[in-house]
Amino acid sequence: MSDNNFVKVFFVQKISEEEFEIESLWCEKFGDHFLIDNIPFVAKNVSSGDIIKATFDEEEKRYYFDDFIENSGNSTIRVYILDKSKREELEKYILENNCEYEGFEQRNIIAINVLKEADYKPLKNYLDIGERRQFWSYEESCLEHIIKKSQEISWDFCDLDRIQTC
Repeated sequence: MSDNNFVKVFFVQKISEEEFEIESLWCEKFGDHFLIDNIPFVAKNVSSGDIIKATFDEEEKRYYFDDFIENSGNSTIRVYILDKSKREELEKYILENNCEYEGFEQRNIIAINVLKEADYKPLKNYLDIGERRQFWSYEESCLEHIIKKSQEISWDFCDLDRIQTC
């Protein structure tokens, strides 16, 4: 498809009784549907690769999210960086684990797209240890991967530098 099939679709997120936050995501338009083509920083319960419906607002001349058509099976994880010295290490680990990410420097956020085929367990364990050490905090904004409690690692025996051996 050509670049002129890409449009911004706006997602409105209610964050309090009278406050909303809006995020626009690039989507590839095909017919009446849209394929999300970037990783959300604000919009919840949505992932890159999801297929959605959107409604065009004639007055504002833009598309707004309406409904889901097909879930991609990808998960979206948002990491809020507390220790900036750990950011590069985290980005490297994300890529080594068959995931994609986008950074939002002004807010110290990394949005991670865990591909459907990827094993989320090693990344989750890494994120848990980093959060415990106060390098970052994170949220599973759209979780499609399932980890059984028995697959989680023991905190007593793991070191962030040796995470792959735990």
